[in-house]
Amino acid sequence: MSDQEDGLFGFDFDEQDFVTKQPTKVQVDKIDYEAKIETDGWFLHSDKSFDDIMLEQHGPNQIKSIIDYHYLYKRYEPALTAALGFIRVATTNKACKVNGTKEISEIAMHCAAKLNRLDILKELLNNKSHTQDTGLYLLRIKFFPLVGQYTEAMDACITYHKERKLDYRVWSHMANIFLGSLERDTRTHENEMRRHLAKLSLVRAIHIYTISRWNTQVDFVKQRFQAELHLLQARLEATEGEADTFVDWIAQGHPKREEAGLDEFNWQDIIWIYKDWALRQDLDLDDQVKAVKDL
Repeated sequence: MSDQEDGLFGFDFDEQDFVTKQPTKVQVDKIDYEAKIETDGWFLHSDKSFDDIMLEQHGPNQIKSIIDYHYLYKRYEPALTAALGFIRVATTNKACKVNGTKEISEIAMHCAAKLNRLDILKELLNNKSHTQDTGLYLLRIKFFPLVGQYTEAMDACITYHKERKLDYRVWSHMANIFLGSLERDTRTHENEMRRHLAKLSLVRAIHIYTISRWNTQVDFVKQRFQAELHLLQARLEATEGEADTFVDWIAQGHPKREEAGLDEFNWQDIIWIYKDWALRQDLDLDDQVKAVKDL
């Protein structure tokens, strides 16, 4: 054999290839590294523009962290600014892959209400992109009266109640809407009905609240139940008007809503309230117990 054929399979190995090196140990304690998650507010500091961050893979999550951070610390101005920026990029830039802005829109509404930025709140409330979300109706019910949109607030109440018949809160909000509309109105009406409707709404709220089965065997639940009931009853006693007066006014036929101060509400909503009062179609919770979180 030739010298080239002496090696195994003809490979020419060098002895240095088989020299074993001593393993090196990494000094972990000397590594200068700190995880972002361990640094409070790490997401607040960046040299990039807002739009550039939103277009990064994890950029929207970083902006959400900024919004949540400011909101939880009650810094509503920077939270609102970041939320509006998030909504702007997500809805106008096709390169941004954000699926929806519902959660951020809710935070923006709360911030705008806290800061009394009613122009911004009104614009957010009238955004139709989330109108089919049942949970968002309750938020609109709360905020529409702040911008004087009592018609939209009542529409939201009716829509919400059709989906969640056992939520007594919607009737409590309806009472607020009628009384708020009355307080804001400087006109005098011959057959003013808004006080009577507010009274009716509170009666309905208490009715739904008390027929629902709460687990009052638990002391905490019992205390919360009684406290909320006392608040509703106190509001009922403090509200002038009689529910039957409204019912009789409708039953007489040919009611004139302008004379009753109801011209800013959709007549279909008023009729729906009358029918609901007459029919009392509430579900019975024989075998169900409400969760404590619903109190």
